[in-house]
Amino acid sequence: MPPPHEPLSGGSLSWLVRFRWITAVMQAATILGAVWVLEDELPLGPLFALVAIGALSNLFLARRLRGGGPATASLPGLMLGLDIFLLTGLLYFSGGPSNPFTAIYLVHVTLAAVVMRGAWAWALGLLSTLGFGLLFFWHVPVESLSHMAHRGGGFSLHLLGMWLAFAVTATLIAAFVGRVTDALRQREAELTALRDLAARQTRLAALTTLAAGVAHELGTPLGTIAVAAKELQRTAERLGADGFAVGQDAALIRQEADRCRRILDQMAGPAGSPPGEQPEPLAWEELASALRAALGPAEQARLDLRLPPGASGPVPREGLLRTLRALLGNAFEATSAQGRVSLSAEGTDGGWRIRIQDQGVGMSPEVLARAGEPFFTTKPPGGGMGLGLFLARTFAEELGGTLTLDSAQGRGTTVDLAWPEAPHG
Repeated sequence: MPPPHEPLSGGSLSWLVRFRWITAVMQAATILGAVWVLEDELPLGPLFALVAIGALSNLFLARRLRGGGPATASLPGLMLGLDIFLLTGLLYFSGGPSNPFTAIYLVHVTLAAVVMRGAWAWALGLLSTLGFGLLFFWHVPVESLSHMAHRGGGFSLHLLGMWLAFAVTATLIAAFVGRVTDALRQREAELTALRDLAARQTRLAALTTLAAGVAHELGTPLGTIAVAAKELQRTAERLGADGFAVGQDAALIRQEADRCRRILDQMAGPAGSPPGEQPEPLAWEELASALRAALGPAEQARLDLRLPPGASGPVPREGLLRTLRALLGNAFEATSAQGRVSLSAEGTDGGWRIRIQDQGVGMSPEVLARAGEPFFTTKPPGGGMGLGLFLARTFAEELGGTLTLDSAQGRGTTVDLAWPEAPHG
């Protein structure tokens, strides 16, 4: 699972880059509009120089982020602090506190409170307050702004400026604070997904340890049973017809012991792909042959394979085969003896997808919600441990992919196994 793409501070700051570009454009547009209203009263050189400083600093920030440079937790605070200084400078050259666009300070205060933590938020709020306060003592007067409230028609013009400043402030706050809030929700959702993944991996590690211990402990008695059954079968063969029934029972014991040993071998490596298995392209025809070899004649006749020519992208071969065998086993168990199961594969944008569809009775919403939990099964006792879907999902997540189920009662179940072109495993 990739890391959250919109953290509070540090990491990716694409939202801050966009905010500063829009701010620079709006500042330049406001200066040009004020020149049209106030004619020649504004010092355009210093004003546009300050806008250019903001644009250049944002260009530096954008290139640094695009180049993968480190984004420390203090970087957004430093950028917002610079913006407060630049805003103070713009207001200094354009009438100081009489400029209605002093309301823009509220944008920076709001962003500081939402984006930054602790001392940074307080420091940026104090910096905005200090910058606004200093304008009362030092600024370049603009006569049109200073006397608007006392000249005929000036009062309404000043009110219009205040209204425009309020509209700009409200727009910026609503747009960018809303975007940051969405980023927070996205971050929380991704952190929740990471916690769930970590919990599943912890359970899987516990299952692996338990399975390895069980396989080790049962291996010896199963071997003894197999040897004893073989000797019993030989004795029955020497007895001829009198030992025929005993010989059949001995053969059955050996078959079941071998079956138990195969199950233990699977339990000893339940995590999908064997440890250290490297991803490599897998020919679809080879995959089809391996899957058919794992099925009995009756199941082979009921399986519809629709695989493309060529090979898949890099994927752990044994892990994929083990996962598909488990999913096909579930599909055949859910489908009646007359029903069919289909397996298809196709390339997607940047990855691959394998889809398995059965013609079973489907799952109820309650069962579908719990499908994939370890040890959850609807099979009768002895029919399974409820680990197939859990291990398949774990395998998909190890590749950076997904395992999704679509099912409803009466229309069967569809399982999609998808992974990217360059899997993590």
